[in-house]
Amino acid sequence: MATRFFAALAVVTALVAITSQVPAAGQSSTGATPGAATFQPKRTAWGDPDLSGYWLPGGGGMMEAPAGQPFKSTIDPGTNSAFADFFAPEPGARTAPAGPRTPPRPMIVEPADGRVPLQPWAMDKRTEIVAHQDTVEFLDPRVRCLQAGVPRANLPVGYNTYQFLQIPGYVILLYEWNHMTRYIPLDNRPHVSSKIRLPMGDSRGRWEGNTLVVDVTNFDDRTWVVGHGAPPEGAPASSLTTGHGVFHTEALHVVERFTLIDANTIRYEATVEDPNVFTRPWKIQFNAFTRAPADHQLFEYACHEGNSRNIKLLTGFDIDKGTSVPSARKD
Repeated sequence: MATRFFAALAVVTALVAITSQVPAAGQSSTGATPGAATFQPKRTAWGDPDLSGYWLPGGGGMMEAPAGQPFKSTIDPGTNSAFADFFAPEPGARTAPAGPRTPPRPMIVEPADGRVPLQPWAMDKRTEIVAHQDTVEFLDPRVRCLQAGVPRANLPVGYNTYQFLQIPGYVILLYEWNHMTRYIPLDNRPHVSSKIRLPMGDSRGRWEGNTLVVDVTNFDDRTWVVGHGAPPEGAPASSLTTGHGVFHTEALHVVERFTLIDANTIRYEATVEDPNVFTRPWKIQFNAFTRAPADHQLFEYACHEGNSRNIKLLTGFDIDKGTSVPSARKD
């Protein structure tokens, strides 16, 4: 039942994504939202911009520009969803009418080429990671049901939704995916000791006008920085536009910006730096969160339910055949 549900959800998301590639009324072909700079959000009882409520994943186009294809850093963030690239609609399903569409654009807006600025050794390492997704030590951490990390936790995935909670002095962000929770204090307290390392890092927030700015440090090195949607199986790292395989060290530092650009949309921006892996800081920006219907709720997320491939990789036991496969265990 769960498998059928997620398969159906993927198709629905694909159709929404395809439709979203057509600029909406009142939106430019680049995704700019007129009046966003002057929008005044509703306020909490204590005067902060009100982000509270349930949110669905927005869109963002490709994570990276295709290799060798130039992009300009002046492109304004759009709302294309990557799901159109990875899931085809069922035969006979309605699709967006033919006509002009917003061209695909990378979520990476800096540097100008729209590519993750990996150091040469890190490019080689990423190639190795992507080429060995059948072994545990290189397997995508999220496929292993581990926490996604930041900024990856905020990238659009059709079976993840979010809830923002606000109390005086704190913003709390709940993720349906893997039951992740972030407590973001707003009282200027320092980060925790550098000896404490966390997959989601240690978050400290502040308001800059209507924008929630979150400084995140104290990461461990067990997550990927980005990676959204699902990459074509067997594709080499050099051809991916999904961000998969981009790793980091404990030196990772992320600065996030959450901005309500209208009553139903939160624009997300994250500046990423890790001098051990990247040649320079780089930035992603896209409309990440769309307000959910009034009756929305977060569901329990049981990542390993029926996941025979993961169980085989991690334990060497093939639950479909009921036999041990010692050679399948790679750790």
